[in-house]
Amino acid sequence: MLKTLLFLVLICFISCSKNNSHQIDKGLSNKAKQILGRVDTMRRYKLSDQAIVYLDSAYLTLKNPSVKDLFERLNVKFMHYRTTKGDVARTNLYADSMLILLNSWQQQYKLEYVDALFAKGDATLMNKQYRHAFDYYYKAERFAIKNLNKCQGYGITYRLGELRYKQKQYQEAIHFFKKAYDDSEKCSDNQSIYNIYLSRNNYLNSIGICYELIDNLDSAALYYKKSLNLLNQYPQLHQLKEDYILTSMGIVYGNLGGVYAKMGHFGEAEVYLKKSIAINDRPEFDEVDALTAKIKLAKLYLNFNQVKKTDYLLKALRRKLADHNSEKAMPIETQIKLYQLEWLYYDKIKNIPKAYQYLERYHNMQDSMNRTNMGLKASDVDMSFKNNEQEYQLNTLNKEKDVQENYLVIFVILFILITFTILILWYRKRALKMLNIQITEQNVQMQHVLTALEQSQRENMRMMQIVAHDLRSPLAATISITQLLKNADLTDEEHKLLNLLETSSVQSLDMISDLLNINTSSAHMKTELVELNSLVAYSISLLQFKAREKAQNLIYKGLNVTIEANSGKIWRVVSNLIVNAIKFSPIGADIEILMTKSDHAVLVKISDHGIGIPMDHREKIFDMFTDTKREGTSGEHSFGIGLAISKQIVEAHHGGIWFESEINEGSTFYVSLPLADHIYTKV
Repeated sequence: MLKTLLFLVLICFISCSKNNSHQIDKGLSNKAKQILGRVDTMRRYKLSDQAIVYLDSAYLTLKNPSVKDLFERLNVKFMHYRTTKGDVARTNLYADSMLILLNSWQQQYKLEYVDALFAKGDATLMNKQYRHAFDYYYKAERFAIKNLNKCQGYGITYRLGELRYKQKQYQEAIHFFKKAYDDSEKCSDNQSIYNIYLSRNNYLNSIGICYELIDNLDSAALYYKKSLNLLNQYPQLHQLKEDYILTSMGIVYGNLGGVYAKMGHFGEAEVYLKKSIAINDRPEFDEVDALTAKIKLAKLYLNFNQVKKTDYLLKALRRKLADHNSEKAMPIETQIKLYQLEWLYYDKIKNIPKAYQYLERYHNMQDSMNRTNMGLKASDVDMSFKNNEQEYQLNTLNKEKDVQENYLVIFVILFILITFTILILWYRKRALKMLNIQITEQNVQMQHVLTALEQSQRENMRMMQIVAHDLRSPLAATISITQLLKNADLTDEEHKLLNLLETSSVQSLDMISDLLNINTSSAHMKTELVELNSLVAYSISLLQFKAREKAQNLIYKGLNVTIEANSGKIWRVVSNLIVNAIKFSPIGADIEILMTKSDHAVLVKISDHGIGIPMDHREKIFDMFTDTKREGTSGEHSFGIGLAISKQIVEAHHGGIWFESEINEGSTFYVSLPLADHIYTKV
């Protein structure tokens, strides 16, 4: 305690002396970096108490420590007493010390000052003084909005999401976590690879946890997988922070395994949970997370009647519960999950007294935790922020009142200038009136020209479609003749020329078919009741030969769904999208066509595993005559208007078309069409 008080006196002295001088603080020193790096290593090896002792003694060797040096020491001790020890008094002490230290250095250390405000909010939250905690969070947000840009402040957005998460407002938390992830992704060029991992991986994992807690298991699994992909994105980082990366992967494996267990996917769940345990069930890794993974795995075995395996894991968990080492003790949340598992296990083996005993423990501990968190959950953080905002605006108005006299003088000057300007404009009134008449006449002339241009465009389009229609018959005849001539006795060179002629004719015929579908609208389009499943199946059967040329598989799952549509045009849309999937997928790939139905619409989903769509192409992909044309994986030609025509057709049917794509992973196109009032059944 004496060392702590002396250190606080030193902080006050440095803060005051810096405030009375114009020196620029030198930032974090190299010596402090070395000390903090070793402390971080000791903490990751579960030596937190020893790390704090080393930190205090090592800092005594620093000569003229900077503000940044002192802040980082306080921050480490704040995190130690808040997270590891749960010591409310010391947590508040170090949060206050951080604010005192930065009182005169807010503009030089903006991010650190925001962290200090959040730290004080967290410390106050531990005291269950929720309104005061929200006041500090509001001050942090207000300071960040005023002083930080997006690339500096996305961590603040994440911490506001954490606050919603603590209140079990998971949907709101997802909003903040996603915004933090999007902002961090845009700013990754300004961050080190390690900082990217430290933030973005945590954001993705947090989003997955929130989705899991609201039982949106598919979305939870998706974000856990995105987190794993990010962890494998930079192999060079594994050499720098191998234990951190492995620990993070172990945590995500455990989360993903837990989701698969809830889905009833035994195989995937067992694999991922075992991977998680293999990584984190070691002293230098996250043993608490390993305990959670073991409980999930034991519950999985229990649900699938593998009682012996459940019993084996329970014995290991009971031994861990009996370990009272302060840094290895089982957290309350984990104990609750263990008691629930014990209850379910004894209920499964028909040991009713034991089952009741653990059921009672489970509910008592759960009720206790709920009572502890009830105040935070019931607190309205948004209302608190709103009240703070009103107070802030009121203070601003009071300050504005003090300068109203100056504003009055400025207003008088401006009034004189405006009056003088009006007099000048009055003298120029006649000239301006004549100019306005001239502009009006020019507008009328421009309108006539525009009308003539629109008429010319319609005539040109009609002429183009007439020419395109008339060209189809000779091109079709050319294709037929070339196919007949292939059987004739010709030289290799003649066959080569014949194949070239056939390919060019087919491509020209495809382009003409696309041109004939330009400018589709619902005004003059004939519609009928169409059984969509048969239409899609027919389109797939016609395109099987194209797929077989590349050894591809067209996999279809449909529904008997009736829509009101122009069957020829909808067939064109489906065919265009399947042809594109074939064109841009590698040899031997699978292409999935899936239909699903909601209350008002049917969704056709066409997925490939091809080359994907580059980011710079995505904004133009539905444009007519776009310059984003690309060759297929086997050199297939593309005219670049098929998707534009498909979009016109779908929108003419009052539907929608969109896509999702990952480079070298594949693309998925979605077509949504309104339903006719018919009952559907699964095929």
